[in-house]
Amino acid sequence: MDNGTTKNIYLLRHGKVEGKTALNGVSDVLVNPNLQQQICEALVQHDVSFDGVVTSPLRRCSDLANLYAQRMSVPLSTTSGFQEMNFGEVDGVPFDELEDKWGMLETFWQDPANHRLTGAESLQSFHDRVTQAWAQLFSDPSDNLLLVTHGGVIRVLLAHCLDINWKNPSLYSKLSIENASITHIQVTQFAQSFICVKAIGLPIL
Repeated sequence: MDNGTTKNIYLLRHGKVEGKTALNGVSDVLVNPNLQQQICEALVQHDVSFDGVVTSPLRRCSDLANLYAQRMSVPLSTTSGFQEMNFGEVDGVPFDELEDKWGMLETFWQDPANHRLTGAESLQSFHDRVTQAWAQLFSDPSDNLLLVTHGGVIRVLLAHCLDINWKNPSLYSKLSIENASITHIQVTQFAQSFICVKAIGLPIL
């Protein structure tokens, strides 16, 4: 970014996925194609026209990113750093099949930074890869960048931009980031970066 430039980054959480309710991290669950089309239409009608798209590789994000990028003829890149946290052995398993794991899940939700799920990514390594991917976004040439990603990623980025402790469990349990909602972060670069969170979780549908 040049001196005195402003970049707007719009973090879109993917639409509601199909299938039973589960802790979907790296499980590649799908959003109904009709819903993806609806979200794409809403993005086309949005008062901001995005001049670049970055997406998580998981299809609930990338299917939509592809639709929009093709429709609007804008560049698209895929960044694995923006995929959801890996929840290990409970990842993608429907909640109603997890009776014996509820204790572990409750403990995790109460303090995710200090309780790692079996076989899962730690919150620390999740935080590190997301913030590294974020730092690289700043060199993207787009002025209005659409980032199609996940609830966990958006929460970590909000904590990062607001200088909030990303280990605070309230960030994950009390902050609502709905499906198909936009969180708008503005980065102004002079001698240094100034970050302003302009909107959190605005529904697009």
